[in-house]
Amino acid sequence: MKIILIVDVKKLGKKGEVLEVKDGQARNYLIPNNLAIEANKKNLNDLNSRNESIQKNVLQSTEAARKIAGQLEKERLLFEVKENSGKLFGSITTLLIHERLAKLGYEIDKRNIDLKKPINALGEFKVRIKLYSEVFANISIQVKPI
Repeated sequence: MKIILIVDVKKLGKKGEVLEVKDGQARNYLIPNNLAIEANKKNLNDLNSRNESIQKNVLQSTEAARKIAGQLEKERLLFEVKENSGKLFGSITTLLIHERLAKLGYEIDKRNIDLKKPINALGEFKVRIKLYSEVFANISIQVKPI
């Protein structure tokens, strides 16, 4: 029997997949437990239209992320900090970068800021930010003494 999975089922498949399973498994387990529906013409058409709308939304989101990436590439964050012979008192972390970007109007999750270790030296640094799946921006961070 052909079915369409409604949710991810361990050892069977992921949500939205069309599978061929034994009749007993479909009728006695998958369909009664709302894990799958029968793959008839109406349900297949619904699945195709849902997939098309998801792809359209992903495309729009990717384009919006690329636009924001272009704006972010032009940004230059300046941090003025106390220092002693080249070493900072404290460090520049993802939280500080997140807060500075929020002040500029960018809503970026601090977990998407790719900073291997906190910045604790003077100079200019490039930091990579993930905006969307496979859309990244590099911003320039400059650390100067007060």
